[in-house]
Amino acid sequence: MRFIGIVISVIIFVVLYVWQNIEVMKMKMEYRRGVRIEKQLVKENDRLRGDIERMRRMDRIEKYAQGAGLRYLGPQDFDVINMKQKGK
Repeated sequence: MRFIGIVISVIIFVVLYVWQNIEVMKMKMEYRRGVRIEKQLVKENDRLRGDIERMRRMDRIEKYAQGAGLRYLGPQDFDVINMKQKGK
């Protein structure tokens, strides 16, 4: 009867020790997954920033505008309106 208490105590200790190690491994795996996702997001962010800078170049904007059917404004595109003030 005395040994049953010792055996149960040892079994509980072993179960708690194994459970603790399993939880630590889960946390490590989750951390590694988070680091991997962070690296992917940093790469994607860098790529998008590069795309933004490339799109901001004037030659690229002009090419897009011409493809969309836009053209440069000339003097014939403006109308001048003279307005006279009362009393002058």
